[in-house]
Amino acid sequence: MNFKEILNLYAEYNKHANSEMARILGTLPESRLHEAAATYYKSIAGLINHALQSTVNLLKRAADGGFLPDLILPAVTSFPQAPPGGTIFKNLAEYAALRTKADDMMAAVCKAAPADDLDKSFTFTGRDNTPRTITYGGNLLSLYTHEIHHRGGVATILDGWGVENDWSSLMRFLMK
Repeated sequence: MNFKEILNLYAEYNKHANSEMARILGTLPESRLHEAAATYYKSIAGLINHALQSTVNLLKRAADGGFLPDLILPAVTSFPQAPPGGTIFKNLAEYAALRTKADDMMAAVCKAAPADDLDKSFTFTGRDNTPRTITYGGNLLSLYTHEIHHRGGVATILDGWGVENDWSSLMRFLMK
């Protein structure tokens, strides 16, 4: 399996895991999304909003660096912007639609990415105003690991609430 195939596999897995997470969240009263939770983002809504906005921002960063801008930028600019301290969605249905849109965009990017371009580097300015350099493939991989990290945070909160959840198995995507 080469790196491009791995990224495509992560795209498929990520889409499945996010869909399962949204399905499980849909079994809860909507108010639980905003219930205080032991997370930096204060609630599940804050946590999933952060993951979604970060995905869009990481894709935009790569497009601004020259990676598939004709594919990425139109999709990225169609995402809503959150007010300060707010979420880009009003309810779970809106989140699920935006999440699916972002996951479809990520899958399209991984599919369209020329394998040779994944090793190409670009430089961007970090939050600390320091220039940072990363490969396009590294940017995509960091996007997926970030998604996994925050789904784990949601799973931990749900575990604490006694809500059964299990969307984390990558294994089924690796077996042929």
